Amino acid sequence: MWIRQFHRWLAVGFLAAVLITVLGLALSGPEWVVYLPLIPLAGLFLSGALMLVKFVRGRSVAAAFGGSSGRIRQIHRWSAVIFVVAVVATVIALAQPEPIVWVSYLPLIPLAGLVLSGSVMLVRARRGR
Repeated sequence: MWIRQFHRWLAVGFLAAVLITVLGLALSGPEWVVYLPLIPLAGLFLSGALMLVKFVRGRSVAAAFGGSSGRIRQIHRWSAVIFVVAVVATVIALAQPEPIVWVSYLPLIPLAGLVLSGSVMLVRARRGR
């Protein structure tokens, strides 16, 4: 399925963009570097939504729930949902007149779950070929 392969490469690009952003900010680089991860993040959101639509339509129900890879895929999906909710909560919290800064760390928890489960699925996909 081409969309899944595209989603995997977007995840690698997103991780690289986050690392570049962290390094850029640590080295007092330009401010625009904080927007760098938004491009692959938007692609991840769209490709993930497309895969979710195909899943709901029933095209890959057997593949999604079969065996341990199905459980990992379910964990990955729910981590993505929690990540989106945490990002929305962060945007709302930081838009307040007196922002709650600690909320900005909330998306890191589901992001770690996404990185771990995505890495496991990526390694399994490479090993399975």
